[in-house]
Amino acid sequence: MTSPGPSLSSEYASTSPLQVRIDTHAQHSERDDDPIAAVLDALALTGTEALADIGCGDGRFLAHLTAHGHRGRLVGLDTSAAMVAAAAQLSGVDGVLGTAEALPFADNEFEATTARHMLYHVPDPARALREFRRITRPGGRVAVTVNHPATCARTRQLVCDRATEHGLTPVADMVNTVHSGTLPTLMNDVFGDIRIHQNDNALAFDTPAPLIRFAEALFSFCGIDAESPHRGEVLDAVAADIHDWFRTHPGEAWRDPKGYIVATATIQ
Repeated sequence: MTSPGPSLSSEYASTSPLQVRIDTHAQHSERDDDPIAAVLDALALTGTEALADIGCGDGRFLAHLTAHGHRGRLVGLDTSAAMVAAAAQLSGVDGVLGTAEALPFADNEFEATTARHMLYHVPDPARALREFRRITRPGGRVAVTVNHPATCARTRQLVCDRATEHGLTPVADMVNTVHSGTLPTLMNDVFGDIRIHQNDNALAFDTPAPLIRFAEALFSFCGIDAESPHRGEVLDAVAADIHDWFRTHPGEAWRDPKGYIVATATIQ
């Protein structure tokens, strides 16, 4: 792999791949699903809570809260300056640059803490969970969302196979080490009793174009940096594979299983 190669930082230096992935899940899920609503159902917010969203991405979860009248303090923290800047542009939201394992917040500062689809990017997830507990007041709630193992593995494997042909390899710090099978034990160790909401689903594509866009949005997770000299070749090869599949499977949809859990703890 070319140096320095893709990393978590390079993947989230721009909001574009994240936007494509979010749009894909919204438009091509086999069954209707609203992951924001799943978190909100688990938290049962009143609208007055001080809430920290750890790994906030572009702030769309916080934007949803403000749009629906949340009156409490809202803070979005991320390791990516681009994501923090996007969140900070939202009215009523504070964007903070930082890491989940050393949160720049006081003990008991928030009544609700969320960490959505980010814990598998953290080198020490147990430490991050302890930080979530530390900043959340007694009686408050922590909600953590993680994917099932091998979520969307079919599309990712297609990209990885083509990347490997050019000497590229997946980046170690972007491989999920926490998933729906391991998170409950981790959270039980930190919080005690937790509640689990499980969602099982799949992506389903009837035409090649949206699948190609989604596959390209996974490139950094498959060892293909935005600056890789082989990026165009890999994209062409992946697109050809996808077109070939639809040509040889007329009337079928490309189906890629996925899912997630929301694990919620109440601070004692």
